[in-house]
Amino acid sequence: MAINQAGKWEKICRNIYQKVDLFFEARKARKSCRRQLSALKGGYRGSNALFRSQVLPFWERYGIKPKKMWYDLYCYKDGRYDPRYIPGDLYWKKIYPSLNNPGFRRAYTDKCFYSQLFPYLKQPRTILKNINNCFFDGRSGKAISFQQAKSILESVERFVIKPSIYSGEGADIFFYEKNDARDIDIESLMKSYRSNFIVQEVLTQHKVLASIHPESLNTIRVISFLFQGEVHISSSILRIGVEGSRFDNVSKGGLACPILPDGRLGKEAVNGKSQWVTSHPGGTVFSEVIVPSYERVLNAIRRAHKDVPHFRIIGWDFSIDEGGEPVFIEYNGAPGLNQVSCGPLFGDLTEPVLNMIFLNENEFSNRN
Repeated sequence: MAINQAGKWEKICRNIYQKVDLFFEARKARKSCRRQLSALKGGYRGSNALFRSQVLPFWERYGIKPKKMWYDLYCYKDGRYDPRYIPGDLYWKKIYPSLNNPGFRRAYTDKCFYSQLFPYLKQPRTILKNINNCFFDGRSGKAISFQQAKSILESVERFVIKPSIYSGEGADIFFYEKNDARDIDIESLMKSYRSNFIVQEVLTQHKVLASIHPESLNTIRVISFLFQGEVHISSSILRIGVEGSRFDNVSKGGLACPILPDGRLGKEAVNGKSQWVTSHPGGTVFSEVIVPSYERVLNAIRRAHKDVPHFRIIGWDFSIDEGGEPVFIEYNGAPGLNQVSCGPLFGDLTEPVLNMIFLNENEFSNRN
C-alpha cells in the first residue's frame, strides 16, 4: 500500500495539467530560439559534421538527440560548440520537472508570503497586501476592509503595485505617483487588480546602479541550483533599463550584462534582439562597473535557497539600496536559463546532474 501518496485520479489530473503547462513552456522556448536565430542571421551556423561530432555523442548516452538550432544560438558568442548547454525545450519537458516541484510553483512564490519565508532578508517595505480577496495592512499585518485599504494608499505619495503570483517579466507592474499628470483613481486601480496583489515602497537604489540608468530599478538576477547538498551559483546578470523606462527586463527593451565572479560587469550586454553592446545608450561602459555588495547577494542566496528545496533551480532578483544593503525583490521557481549571456546552466556539474536525472545515478556518488 502506498503511504502518503495522492490518489489515482488526483495523480492523473495533476500529471495532465503539468504536461500541458510544460508543453507550452517548451513551445515558447522553441519560438524564442528561432526568433533570436533569425535576428542573428542563423547564429553560430557550425557545420552539421561538427555538430554531429562535438554535441551528439555527449547526449547519446541519455537517449537524447538535441536540435542543432539550440547550439547555434547558445554558442554564437564564443564561436565553438559546447555540448553542455541545455536545450530550452528539454529543460522544460524533462529537467525542470525532475528538479523542481511544479505543484508548488504558484503558492510558494506568492510575494505576499516572502516576509514569512525569508524574514532574514531585507525586503521593500510592504504597504498593503491582498490575499484571496482579503486585505492586510502591510505595517501591522491586520485584516482590513477595502475602504481602509483605499485610505492607506491615498495617504502614500508613491508606491509600486503588482500581482503577487503572476507578474513575470514585469507584467502588470504599475508605479503610482500622487502628482502624476494622469490623475490615477486609487479605487479604480485597486479594483483593476482584483485579487492577489501587493503594494510596496519604491526603492532608491545604490548610486553605482542608478548612474547607469536612474529611471529603472536595475536588478541583479542570479540563477542558483541545489545539488549534492550545496547551493551552486549558475549565473548572474545585471538587468538594466534604457531610454527612461521604469523596467529593466530584456523583454521590455532592457539589457542583460553578465556579472563576473569578482562582481565586475562583463565587457558586453545583450538586448532583446540578441545584439551585444559594450556600453549603455546613456554612455556607461559596462566593464568599468563593479556591482556593489555582490558577494553579500550571493551569500544571501546560498542561505535562502535551502529554505525552499521544492525548487532545485531558482531565479533570484535583488537590488542594492543606497547604503549598500542587498534587498530581496522576488524569486522565480521556474526561471529562464541565462545561457545566451552566461554559458551552460550547470557548468562543470552538467554531467553529474544529467546522470542523476536520466541515468538514476545517486547525486552524491561522485561528490569530492
